[in-house]
Amino acid sequence: MSTFKIRVANFFAKNSCPAWQPVGFIRRISRIIYRSIMENDISANYRYPYAEPEFANWPESDDGRNYTLISDSAGFVIRHSPSYCAWRIKRRTGKWPKRPTPGKRAPGEHAFDAKHWDELLEFNGWQRRESGPTPFDDTKFIGIIKDEGEFGQLVWLETYITYYAVSTYANFRMETRTFLPSETPDIIWYAEPGAKEPSHSVF
Repeated sequence: MSTFKIRVANFFAKNSCPAWQPVGFIRRISRIIYRSIMENDISANYRYPYAEPEFANWPESDDGRNYTLISDSAGFVIRHSPSYCAWRIKRRTGKWPKRPTPGKRAPGEHAFDAKHWDELLEFNGWQRRESGPTPFDDTKFIGIIKDEGEFGQLVWLETYITYYAVSTYANFRMETRTFLPSETPDIIWYAEPGAKEPSHSVF
């Protein structure tokens, strides 16, 4: 993306935050504009649209009037695994996932931190797969690692032959990880809507 587009997107991104813009109506319009710029960039070539390091490159704060967080069209804070997986769903289905009414949360938790994505996935028709992915399965899977960090972590299954190859967003950048089945962390797997439970294992 060109430097000019990034500057324009940053202008509207800042004006979408209470830290810089006190007027709610202007914040809402600015949010629509920066999302349109970032999410409809043809040059991104199917890359996660918020990967541009110069976009929204200021410190994050969710503190009331000092709020500086930037979100995608699904409402998830960019450069975190929920935003990344929401974009993968959008890329797969053509639609951003819908957010249900959240269940009970502990103090300090957000409505849809990664560890609470079971609610969101089930609301959008994804099915919990007790047996997990099977080798050479074409079904798309999202994994929830509830105990990773304060808010949990989501991973998108890229492939599984003899190990899980997954992608995610962590530490403000894209990561690829490899898990051997015998050393896999506690992952709760969800299969995309319409996926059938395997009748038998390939191996």
